[in-house]
Amino acid sequence: MIRRWFYIFLAIASLSVLTGCHFTAEQQQEFDPEQAALARLKLGLGYLSQAQNPSDRSSEDIKQAHYNLTLANQYSPNNPNVMLGMAMFDQQVGEYDEADAIYQAITKMEPTNGLYRVHYGSFLCATKRYDEARGQFKQAIALERPQWKMDSLEQLGYCAIQNGDKTQADEAFQALFQYDATKRKHVEAMANVYQQHGDQHIANYLFTISKLD
Repeated sequence: MIRRWFYIFLAIASLSVLTGCHFTAEQQQEFDPEQAALARLKLGLGYLSQAQNPSDRSSEDIKQAHYNLTLANQYSPNNPNVMLGMAMFDQQVGEYDEADAIYQAITKMEPTNGLYRVHYGSFLCATKRYDEARGQFKQAIALERPQWKMDSLEQLGYCAIQNGDKTQADEAFQALFQYDATKRKHVEAMANVYQQHGDQHIANYLFTISKLD
């Protein structure tokens, strides 16, 4: 549940740059399938983030998420951001084979884009494929883009500790804090989230690692 919210909002945030442009009245009158696709994508992810029980395909939020994401895919079927939205939808409703196929297709289309590798790593971690998840995170880290590197290090740390790999978790979080010391506050905040969800073991680890020099 915790990871679900993080990645949906990460996707929405990453798309804000793409959809934040302003257009003249004349331009707005012309139908632009790419802009329409991104608008529907944001709507779909918004509904998906609100769904209380994503596995319930009859819920109104899931229906609206599916409707908007399907339209986005119709407007721009080969857009990797739209494909990411479809993969996230399939993941949340339990269609794991379909989600995996889309994630693989995206990373083949955009092998040097760390955003997609972070999301694919998250999916792999959530489906108990830790070694593969770690590989995706490390490939994103190697791309040496600041935001991708920070996101990948942080998510690798969470994934590692969830899978009992404290050595890898220590290494990831220490590298993250060395790269950006302000991330300590974010990891501490995530510790509170884990604690609220009853995962005291991981919460205790995150509280400790966020305070170590």
